[in-house]
Amino acid sequence: MTPRSGTMTFLPFLLWTGSTSASAKPAIDQPVWQTVGLFLSWNNLILPPVLASLLVAVLVWFFLRMRYRNRHQQHLRLDHETQDRILQQQKLISELRLHNDQLKISKENLHLSISEKDRFIAILIHDLRSPLRYLYKNTAYLFRNWKRDSHAELDDLITEINNSTKQIHFLTEEIMQWISTQDQAYGVRIREYLLPELIRELEALYKENILHHGNTLQLDIPPRMKVNTDKLLLKTILRNLIDNANKNTDDGTIRIEARQAYQKVVIMVSDSGIGISPTLLRDINRYFSTSEPMPGLNTQFGHEIIRDFARLLNATVFYETPESGGLRVSLTLPY
Repeated sequence: MTPRSGTMTFLPFLLWTGSTSASAKPAIDQPVWQTVGLFLSWNNLILPPVLASLLVAVLVWFFLRMRYRNRHQQHLRLDHETQDRILQQQKLISELRLHNDQLKISKENLHLSISEKDRFIAILIHDLRSPLRYLYKNTAYLFRNWKRDSHAELDDLITEINNSTKQIHFLTEEIMQWISTQDQAYGVRIREYLLPELIRELEALYKENILHHGNTLQLDIPPRMKVNTDKLLLKTILRNLIDNANKNTDDGTIRIEARQAYQKVVIMVSDSGIGISPTLLRDINRYFSTSEPMPGLNTQFGHEIIRDFARLLNATVFYETPESGGLRVSLTLPY
């Protein structure tokens, strides 16, 4: 057989397959293995490039996949680092805000401390001014007239001088005691005392001062009545109440009573003096029942001592105006 021009011959392959006939049989009569062999021989020039292309494509796909995976991991790492930085910045911002709030609180406390210090100094000066004025006037008069005054006049002057110096002494003692109670480590020393003995100590202390104002002191206390308290704190409170009653009363009566009821001891200090207005009465009771500073009451350090010491004793203070006039202050203590 002569091959046509431009066609390829399959004679060697046909001879290899054992075909000896000069005329080929139809393809449908050829065995399957001969058809496969014919396909492979036809594609023996196309298969290698195809396989090479597939191999290159697989390598490119694998390279791109690895590159994508590396970039994805890099993005994840960057995202994780970004989240960490964001969290650190948020934590830093929170700490800065906390420090800023603490600075604001410290600033407010500093202003409050300065304000309290100024108020304390103003109260101290106010309370010292009165006894110092009397002391100055009396000593100046005594310096000029002690040679020509009678003994009675000298006795009155010396009594006033003694009262003035006593007030200064008590005030300084109370200030020191009050300062010590501002310390959180201060411990209230509760003991059992006979109330009449405690009141008699105050009576002896204030007897001359009360007589100097022309007042009389009346006591109505059960003879064996006991109270569980800190003696120093209670005496300081009662001393201030008696002193206030005596200063606001002339030629009158100061009365101290005590009653026990419902596991409470109520000590009442009343006077027949000038009393106070309903508005001031309302304000002063609010002052003793809250921690608010009251503008008309801050001029007396004694009010602050009474309030602070009463709270240390778990006691309450209540002011009222009796029908007979004057003023009554009730101090209620736990029994």
